[in-house]
Amino acid sequence: MNSKEITDLIIAFQAVITLFISMRAFYLYFKTRSNVLFIVGLSMAVIVVGGIAGLIGDFLITSSAFNTFWFRYIGQIVSYLFVFFISLPGAERHMRSLKRWNLTATTFLVILLVLTPVLPPIPGVALTELLSGARGVVCLAVFFNYYFVMYAMKGTRFSFLMCAAFLLIATGIAVYTFKFSAPNPLPYDYVGDSTRAVGLVLMLAAFFVG
Repeated sequence: MNSKEITDLIIAFQAVITLFISMRAFYLYFKTRSNVLFIVGLSMAVIVVGGIAGLIGDFLITSSAFNTFWFRYIGQIVSYLFVFFISLPGAERHMRSLKRWNLTATTFLVILLVLTPVLPPIPGVALTELLSGARGVVCLAVFFNYYFVMYAMKGTRFSFLMCAAFLLIATGIAVYTFKFSAPNPLPYDYVGDSTRAVGLVLMLAAFFVG
């Protein structure tokens, strides 16, 4: 098994776990009609589609394969932003509006995905690092803004797992982003993607113990 196949397996594992998170969130949404769970489910679904698009792009040995990063990075930034928004104090009063905005943003992301075959590659390493790193910044904001505070106040298993999940996801993205300026990017690929995968597993566990 070569390095590309190992990386693809890790990405596929991430996609499967994220799919389970999305399905679990939607399952709980249909039971409770909580808009928070709907936003989480839809946000995770966008990230799943990004992972699948990346795998398909890797198998298409053409210059267009790299273009999937536009959707993958922007999709994750937007998705994690909505998780951040629902964690803000007083967000409960605006949850219906956030749900509508989430649906609108997802529509534009689908259009971006459809345009993938005609989009140019991301121009330059600096912009690639910016888009990649922005995902981690948003995850770190979620960690500090809500889950860390909730765990400090209540100390529940759900809050602990979510706190650890977003910290690991943010760390994994940061490590992964370093690869774009490293002479040997492979170790950063393995460590970053694996760390993020562990974070997603903890997030999935939180939805079953919470």
